[in-house]
Amino acid sequence: MLAGSRPSGLSDPERSRLLARLRNLAAQEDLPVARIRKLLAARAEVRRYRVHRGLLPALLEDADVVRAGASAAPHIGADYVAPGRAEVYVHPDMVGKLEAAFGVVLDARHGNLVVRVPPASAWPFLVSAARGVKDGRDAPAPVVAADLLDAHEDRASAAAAGILESLLASHELRGADG
Repeated sequence: MLAGSRPSGLSDPERSRLLARLRNLAAQEDLPVARIRKLLAARAEVRRYRVHRGLLPALLEDADVVRAGASAAPHIGADYVAPGRAEVYVHPDMVGKLEAAFGVVLDARHGNLVVRVPPASAWPFLVSAARGVKDGRDAPAPVVAADLLDAHEDRASAAAAGILESLLASHELRGADG
């Protein structure tokens, strides 16, 4: 809903409850970052890889990925950069291809590439809502905000809160009547 589309598969009562939750979040003085992080944690499997820094630009432009988190933040106007790191979403069927094409190595502790693998059923939304640019695609702003919350960094959380506050305000949820 924050990305500007009507969620498919939701009944009118479910949509109404979601809208009420969003209005509740919008009405709070400070967004409850920890609560939002917990609500969104199950959106994708997270894998961390190590990849040569020189390959990151090509990886971020690859047609099989959607830029996420720190990689998409500057493109959507968020005040957050993380040089030398990349974050992407990849369809479950394309993970093996990505691993082979870029020679990535699993490295849960020190990896510089975060790959989020959403359920295949969520991929059409992610791709259709992705903002396309000349060199790659960016995840929708609410998704980027969720990714930034996962970083567990003050700067990333502040950038995510800024994105969410802007989205909530732009959708007239702050102070809106039920």
